[in-house]
Amino acid sequence: MRLFKLIITLVILCLIGIFVYQNLAVLVKPETLTFNLYFVKPTRPVKVYLLVLVPLVVGFLLGLMIMMKFHFQTRRKLKRERMEKQQVQAALTQKLVNSAPVNATVPPPPEAPTGKEG
Repeated sequence: MRLFKLIITLVILCLIGIFVYQNLAVLVKPETLTFNLYFVKPTRPVKVYLLVLVPLVVGFLLGLMIMMKFHFQTRRKLKRERMEKQQVQAALTQKLVNSAPVNATVPPPPEAPTGKEG
């Protein structure tokens, strides 16, 4: 399975590399952006690769944060269940210890009658 994952990862990286190599002229070309803020209209030249890379990184980070939220919720739930299981085990152990006789020695035999009674 690891070899399969490695091969798929390498194929995807090669496809990304081919895409970048074939579109290098377009990606480094500066593009002018205009922000319409109604009172100021700044224009600033921005390279196209930044227009592609910034949303890609932001989307990756958002997805990672959402994934980590569920990861930590699951870890917290598993920790809670593990602690409950340990508490149940401890309670059962304590119950077994309390129900066992303290001294498991044989009681002494009753005294034999001596004939002086009565």
